[in-house]
Amino acid sequence: MRAQKRQDDQASVVSMLLQDQGGEWRRLCEQATGVAGADDACFVFFSSTTPGLPHVPGGGFHGWAPPHYAAAGRQPGDEWLRPCRELHLDSDAFYAVVPAERGDTRGLLLLLYGEAKVPCEQGELLALLAGHGALLWREQEQAQVRARPELSTERLLSRLKPLFMNAPILVNGFDRHGRCILWNNECERVFGWSFEELQAEASPISVFYPDPEDRRQVIATFEAPTGCEFREWHPVDRAGRRLTTLWANIVLPNGDMICVGHDITEQRKLENQQRLAASVFDSCYDGIVLTDADNRVLHVNPAFTRITGYSADEALDKPAALFGLDSHEIPLPAQEGSPRHWQGECFIQRKNGSECALLLAISVIRDKADKVQYHALVLTDITLLKEHEAELRQRALYDPLTRIPNRQLFSELLDKAMAAADRSQTMLAVCYLDLDGFKQVNDTLGHAAGDQLLMEMGRRMELVLRNCDTVARLGGDEFALMITGLHHELECTEILDRVLAAIDVPVRLDGHQARVSASIGVSVYDKDASDGQTLLRYADKAMYEAKKQGKRRHLFFEPVLHLQEQERYRLYQELRQALINDEFLLHYQPKIDLFSRHMIGLEALLRWQHPQKGLLTPVEFMPAVLDSDMEFELGQWVIRRLLQQMTAWSQAGHDYCASFNVSAGQLMHEEFFSNLTYLLSLYASVAPERLELEFQESAVLEDVHKAAAVLEQCRDLGLVISLDNFGSGHGSLVHLNRLPVDIIKIDRRFINELLAGSDEASMVEGVVQLASALRMLVLAEGMEQPELSDRLQQLGCHYVQGYGISHPLPAEEVHQWLAEWNQRLRLQ
Repeated sequence: MRAQKRQDDQASVVSMLLQDQGGEWRRLCEQATGVAGADDACFVFFSSTTPGLPHVPGGGFHGWAPPHYAAAGRQPGDEWLRPCRELHLDSDAFYAVVPAERGDTRGLLLLLYGEAKVPCEQGELLALLAGHGALLWREQEQAQVRARPELSTERLLSRLKPLFMNAPILVNGFDRHGRCILWNNECERVFGWSFEELQAEASPISVFYPDPEDRRQVIATFEAPTGCEFREWHPVDRAGRRLTTLWANIVLPNGDMICVGHDITEQRKLENQQRLAASVFDSCYDGIVLTDADNRVLHVNPAFTRITGYSADEALDKPAALFGLDSHEIPLPAQEGSPRHWQGECFIQRKNGSECALLLAISVIRDKADKVQYHALVLTDITLLKEHEAELRQRALYDPLTRIPNRQLFSELLDKAMAAADRSQTMLAVCYLDLDGFKQVNDTLGHAAGDQLLMEMGRRMELVLRNCDTVARLGGDEFALMITGLHHELECTEILDRVLAAIDVPVRLDGHQARVSASIGVSVYDKDASDGQTLLRYADKAMYEAKKQGKRRHLFFEPVLHLQEQERYRLYQELRQALINDEFLLHYQPKIDLFSRHMIGLEALLRWQHPQKGLLTPVEFMPAVLDSDMEFELGQWVIRRLLQQMTAWSQAGHDYCASFNVSAGQLMHEEFFSNLTYLLSLYASVAPERLELEFQESAVLEDVHKAAAVLEQCRDLGLVISLDNFGSGHGSLVHLNRLPVDIIKIDRRFINELLAGSDEASMVEGVVQLASALRMLVLAEGMEQPELSDRLQQLGCHYVQGYGISHPLPAEEVHQWLAEWNQRLRLQ
């Protein structure tokens, strides 16, 4: 009975004290409700003299009794919300508990929710409110029945200051006049100002918010009734950087204010980066696939659906192999320690069954222990490019006029045929055929009739040859025949007699009868030579001998023709002496922009001032230079002399751009790049960007990777890289986008025949379109007729050079020519 009376007496004392401080308790409960998003709040404290006996402000809390409070305080704290029914309350509500302890004062901040909600994110602020309540209760309990003086802001701050100063959040305070009264360590770290510096400021708010409108909004928030809602603000720090922060403020009884906040600048930056990454992921034109370490799909972007036809729902959590991205087919670098990147081409099947060509790039994402976590796959649809490449390759391998193989395809077939002859121990004949009298037909009846004649001759040869034999057009009126499976030369003679007879039959051309014959030279594998190029060269020599002997015949290569090879050696010795005697010089042919008509540069062309024969072009002497030790030496001489001339032009005020040609032996020489770098440093006044390196694709076929690396080094220096004689039949389109090429120079044969046939126009247009797709420029060589200018413009070709513009000029005549050219432009 006495214990019960003591409890009743103490409860009445507590009730009296709470009535005296009722306004402040209500404010604390309202603030806790606003911070936690609860429906109601209550402080409960346990007596130090009677442990377990709760004292409840206001005498009750929605039907709760002392046992309920005591039970709530004993529940483990691993869950935020708990159902009230656990406490044997007839209620569907939920409650949360925040400990309120200071010294030997123990209590709870109880929060009541009508429905389940997510955990509160403002735990630090609730802890501060609970601590404030504990301090307030402790003062009341110590005072007991005597009147308690009002707890001043200064005393409250002094008690809470150790907690505020070391809190991992932003805590500051301002008095009713706007002066700073609290500034914790986190504030000093984030903003850069010390408490002493802010105390010296009459209006610290203007320091953080220099913009008047921002400052007005902040002050308005301070003056408004406080609900402890966190709002986003953008103050500046000491360095002038604009921060992103979340702030909530609590107004104290005397009008001062405590503000609590978080610096979320980095968080917002990360969110923006994530939004940007997501935007790039979704809007990227290439397909992107993210797989796990087992190559199961985690994410795909819309472009993946556009390329493959599979939706995201169809792809997610499926093996990448389902879409043709099989690690057994594609070398995914998934092993530990293997390269982190792979790139290559592959073919997959779309959902609709069609085939899709892809340029596939795979990156491996590893953790700190080098263990594979993800694969990032980028899919570029190159189907149209591959189809266009196949179409151009078809044009490159077959003569567009006669539709029979060209020189490139003939060379490939010849290599295979020689290997087959070795296996079968049979003979192989290579024949070089030239039509006698074709030029007369062409000149008399016109190019159209000449084209018809060539097509008819190609058709007739295909008819009389066996299925195992091949006929190809090498260019102009020259053809090559390959006759296989021979056991003696007589078999070859019988076949060639049929070919000669078929060609000898008159042809009806546009109402006119025309008649031509053929001269054929023959070389035999491997009696005469063991490689295709030599066989063709020997057959060519035999063909010229057949023409000398009266035409309309075939002639086998004889050793006596080796005399020509001896002549080649004699010429080489003469060229060696010419280099010593400084008999070589450069002429320069202008290049023109068809649209502006302005000169864009010059091509340096080698000439030999022969003491007896006069000025010779490379066609007359370069065969003796190629594949010799003089090839690299003469090529370097050209570069040095060009740089000397460009330096002289620059000193005269003319900064012309110029190009030079490199042969296969020069480009692939191990000292080519180092010598080029040395010469550029020697003539430093010539900017590398004014130089253009021209090469033929045949120069890189032996080692494409090495050549591409050398060309890439030259491009890195600043040089422009140009692919010369494109379409001549010597190269392969397979390498075009693997080589660092800036300009494609269309072979003069297509340009010279452009007005004669639509096939050449289609080829030129196809090259222009391909160059545009590969971001390359196009220059047409051999523009000899002025009327070609408009046609080339229609086909999209911007740049030209040729006799129709200017013959190659000595260096001293270039400026005069340019002045006359510009004068003609002004008069037009």
